[in-house]
Amino acid sequence: MGDKVSTQRFGKDKDETFWRWKVFLSNLSLSQIFGWFLLMNDPFSYVVIGKAMEVHRELGPGVDELFYHELLSERLNAVGIEHLFRPREQLIHRGMVADLFEPDLVFPGKLVAELKCLRGGFHPEHYVQIICYQKFWQIPTGLLFDFGKDGLLHRRVNYQIASDLGSDSERIQADVPDSNVEDEIASVVCNGISHVLAEYGLGYRDTTYRGLLAAELNADGLGCLIQPLTTVRLNDGRVLGETRCDCLAVAGRLGIQVLAIRDSITATDVAVLRTHLRLLDLPCGLIVNFGKNRLVHKWVCGRGKALS
Repeated sequence: MGDKVSTQRFGKDKDETFWRWKVFLSNLSLSQIFGWFLLMNDPFSYVVIGKAMEVHRELGPGVDELFYHELLSERLNAVGIEHLFRPREQLIHRGMVADLFEPDLVFPGKLVAELKCLRGGFHPEHYVQIICYQKFWQIPTGLLFDFGKDGLLHRRVNYQIASDLGSDSERIQADVPDSNVEDEIASVVCNGISHVLAEYGLGYRDTTYRGLLAAELNADGLGCLIQPLTTVRLNDGRVLGETRCDCLAVAGRLGIQVLAIRDSITATDVAVLRTHLRLLDLPCGLIVNFGKNRLVHKWVCGRGKALS
């Protein structure tokens, strides 16, 4: 009789467990299920998430981000988990600082973690930011944390090197608009873009590639200004003030707008560059997108039609 009751209870408990798992999984998206499965197979990330949950339970949501950083680092040290706390590293190219990286936590060879305290959800720039850090430290796994909600939120970010770089200097130079930019300048610029792509690949943010390309072109003897300052004038000649153009001004002849991790070059990108060309009095411009899977470009005339 006892064995029969035990068997019935076991069967009932098994059914309840099955239905609990079914309800739990039914409330998750496919990406959440996949992320949860990856975490179950990544015990190190699981431990870091557990420590982050401890910090969130103790501090609650809504305090300054630095407190979460410091307390999590303290908890990790207490259990002997090696990590770098907000390390600052420079990306040097041709003797110039192209960019500066300062992630929140780096676990050498294992994980990069970024801690946020957000009112809304994660934004695309948060993913771009952590991917840059993963690329620089050559760590494929990243974790984004949001301590700003009632419960701790986290997202796993996997960085993979794109295999198809899809660009060469000859193809870019072949599209140069006639008489708008000298052949020598175009050749140096196109070769510089190809060199940056070959050495660093894809995956960095736009400011990184802008710094890399500026360092490359300056080292090759072309005067290259980053975010040049210019005067804003109305058609009647009245001066409104000064502004910085979000581009490179090269040799007084060419403006280059550098984009990264974009799906495509948009009509807005073309319009913005054309405004910068007008303000800087440059005859020609080039938009370069170090995209998600390949590099794409578009030449733009200062007062004409965008060229493919």
